[in-house]
Amino acid sequence: MRKHIRKPMLFLAAFLAIALAYFLPGKGTLAHAEETDAGGTRAEAKVIELGKTYSETTDSGSDVDFFKFTTTGQGYFRVNLKQNESDKNDTDGGWYVKVLDESGEVITSQSYIRKNWTSVNIPYAKAGRAFYLEIGAEYTNLAPLNCVYDLTVNQTEAGDWELETNETKADATAIVVDKTYHGITISGNDKDFYKFTTTKQGYFQVTLKHNEADENDTDGGWYVKVLDETGEVITSQSYIRKNWTSMNIPYAKAGRVFYLEIGAEYTNLAPLNCVYDLTVNQTEAGDWELETNETKADATAIAIGVNKTYHGITISGDDKDFYKFTTTKQGYFQVTLKHNEADKNDTDAGWHVKVLDESGEEITSCFGIKTNWTSIILPYAKEDRVFYVQVMPAYNNMEPRGCVYDLTVMQTAEPSWESEPNGTKKTAVSMKMGKKQNGITGTEADEDYYKLNVAATGKLRVKLSSHNANPAAGIGSGWTVFVYDKKFKGAAKMEQVKTADSVTLDVKKGTYYIVVKPYRPSTSIVGCRYTLLADYTKAPAAPKISSVKAGKKSAVVKWKKASGATGYYVYRSTSPKGGFKKVQTLKRASALSWKNKKLKSGRKYYYKVAAYKKVKGMTVVSSYSAVKSVKVK
Repeated sequence: MRKHIRKPMLFLAAFLAIALAYFLPGKGTLAHAEETDAGGTRAEAKVIELGKTYSETTDSGSDVDFFKFTTTGQGYFRVNLKQNESDKNDTDGGWYVKVLDESGEVITSQSYIRKNWTSVNIPYAKAGRAFYLEIGAEYTNLAPLNCVYDLTVNQTEAGDWELETNETKADATAIVVDKTYHGITISGNDKDFYKFTTTKQGYFQVTLKHNEADENDTDGGWYVKVLDETGEVITSQSYIRKNWTSMNIPYAKAGRVFYLEIGAEYTNLAPLNCVYDLTVNQTEAGDWELETNETKADATAIAIGVNKTYHGITISGDDKDFYKFTTTKQGYFQVTLKHNEADKNDTDAGWHVKVLDESGEEITSCFGIKTNWTSIILPYAKEDRVFYVQVMPAYNNMEPRGCVYDLTVMQTAEPSWESEPNGTKKTAVSMKMGKKQNGITGTEADEDYYKLNVAATGKLRVKLSSHNANPAAGIGSGWTVFVYDKKFKGAAKMEQVKTADSVTLDVKKGTYYIVVKPYRPSTSIVGCRYTLLADYTKAPAAPKISSVKAGKKSAVVKWKKASGATGYYVYRSTSPKGGFKKVQTLKRASALSWKNKKLKSGRKYYYKVAAYKKVKGMTVVSSYSAVKSVKVK
């Protein structure tokens, strides 16, 4: 009998237990969820699937639940924890949730969850990565006792999000140019690195802005650093709260690798859980500098001429830009540097520009260029000569940071210009008689050498004139001009030539040198142009005396016509060894005899004749004829 009664009683007890579980405070009915039994440690974590909702109860204030899931694709995931809809218990102090990586390090966390919470996007979702969730009561004495929560982890596949962990250059998220990517700063110490490779020559710009859909306060803002392959900072920006676009960064030679580092400006004022959008835009441009071009060896090659303007930018006070060009013809060139019209940045103290020769020696320079500068004429443009232009800030603490400049090198074909370097006898410029030669004293120590070949005895006139383009005040003390013979012995000179002057000298067959230089370095004529002209007139042939006949107290001298003569000089002496004096000038080429009167009877006289001609104001005299003598009756 007792056995028959016991079975119904057991059945009733079971029924009452189920009913109490349903109606009394406690777990209750689990709506739209799968009941689970989460482990109390990370090692015992309950494995859950992405996109599926799980339910669990906090049995006590010390109850801790661990869950584990594995990502299946690249993108990001979000964690959602909310009180089960059917559970009417008071959640009191609420739950806390910690999201942990494989090693157990906290990625993000949330406290005081009483009803519903969804995490930020957590871009750690590279396929095959394991993550953990730790859930427990915020306070042991205010635990959401016997409260049921629903847990869901949703993953979104997205190729345009950062791939954590990307906190070092070695683990940088690879991105492509001209595409927007998204990232998030989960804490004040969160650093995100990105890596991209340029695909063409030109420049790139980096844009970072607060995602429009994100409502979180960016607080102290982000910082961004742009790094080269070695990790050296190219440029950076701080306190980005809304939107920032970098200056043009001309480092975009095809195949170059660069990095971006993004983080919170202040750890205690981090843009916590704020989403940013990152874009690297690249522009193909063959007329921009190619960084790194900070040395002569790495100089950016440029062409010279019309429509050959190149652009550069000084990114920092220490930025140096080198350019290299090769002349294509003899003549001269000029370098122009100006602030790009479209660039509105303040050039501060301006740029410092140097023009260098092949060896790196400075030819000319200008300091403090703020708007526009064109160099002096530089007659260094012999065909196939290499020159360099160096551009840098005038002061590194007042640099034209981020300012764009335009650089142009113009060349003019002009064979009548000196070809530097011509500062020695060995490098002297060959001149032609009667042809103007242009030159310029580029520095206070500049000396210009010219070489002349004289075919025969004659007269040489050297003339130097200041160009009318020179400022009157810039002439200073003027130029000094020396004329040397082939042994480099001084033959003539002019000093303090300011407008025009000339010197005339008798020359013989051979080589002569002309040297032009500032008269006094302390009052130098830097950048002043001059014109040099050498006129040469060949002397007529020496005449030949045909006869000297004596008369009564007179003598008649006759000679043959000398080629090229316009007149003759007759010289007389009473000694064959010297003491000759000019006694007659005949101004016609046809005058081939002359009668010398009022002589002393019985005295012997000696005669010689020289031909002369006048050309361009110069009188050129031939050598003397042989001496002839006669005894007067």
